[in-house]
Amino acid sequence: MRWGLGDFITRAAQGSLRLLSPPAQPGWSTRGAGHLHLSAELFLQLQGYTEFHFPQGQLTLRAGEALVMPPKLLHDEWVGNEGAQAFANLVVYADRQTLSCHLANEAKPGRPGNLYLEVCQHVDALRIEHWLADAARPPDQDVHGLWVLQQRALVLTALTAVARLLDAPQKTQSNEPTLLARLRVLVQNRLGEVDLTVASLAQDLGCTADYLSHLYSSSTGEHLWQVILRQRLARAARLLAESDSAVKEIAWCCGFASASYFIRSFKQQFGATPKVYRALAAPQGQPRPPRLS
Repeated sequence: MRWGLGDFITRAAQGSLRLLSPPAQPGWSTRGAGHLHLSAELFLQLQGYTEFHFPQGQLTLRAGEALVMPPKLLHDEWVGNEGAQAFANLVVYADRQTLSCHLANEAKPGRPGNLYLEVCQHVDALRIEHWLADAARPPDQDVHGLWVLQQRALVLTALTAVARLLDAPQKTQSNEPTLLARLRVLVQNRLGEVDLTVASLAQDLGCTADYLSHLYSSSTGEHLWQVILRQRLARAARLLAESDSAVKEIAWCCGFASASYFIRSFKQQFGATPKVYRALAAPQGQPRPPRLS
């Protein structure tokens, strides 16, 4: 993983890194194949290819290329070999003060899986989140064609910070089982699926639901399904604060098939209905971001 990260840092520093961007979308979509994240992701293609499907259009990422995935953009990933090269990529994700970097392989035919994961808790992860968000947001006008340089510089800044944090002496080393590290990435990617269950997670991980539940609770002291519910509600709270989407759309985006169940769960967790929470979270006198469509 370090070698791949270093190679892309060199490419970006030399100005040879090819950065791809998703096709323009008419609006944010919450329904369809794939998943979305609340912060930007950075995909670094090491070998093989990744084919991304969006609500509108698709693109293919090949070895040596990088893609900055904008926040809240629904995407579905299909992967494969390119000649004799097996699929492999690095995915960087920073959310608040948590940085994760995972090496992906082709776990199932055509589908990526988490081969190796490193997670780091650091205040500088927030800066990486902001740099990637800026790199995912092209300007309305670029008369002099400088955006490609600016975007590459932002990605280089983020990558060097990632390399520094992952090798920081004070970095906390996780002793959790490898299966749980894979589980965390899987939950992150499937959080919006209404049919997500412990049984389906266990099937993807190649174990039984009872074993997965026991391993998780014995390692963390918490029940897996309660943690998933809490993460879904945290995502919903952020979407309520950051967009004016309908409550039922946010509920669906966070994996709740029933809006009424979502409202009850949200009120139990935060002490207010989604509508009241949104009103309290809104900055006074400032317009909300565009609606998720």
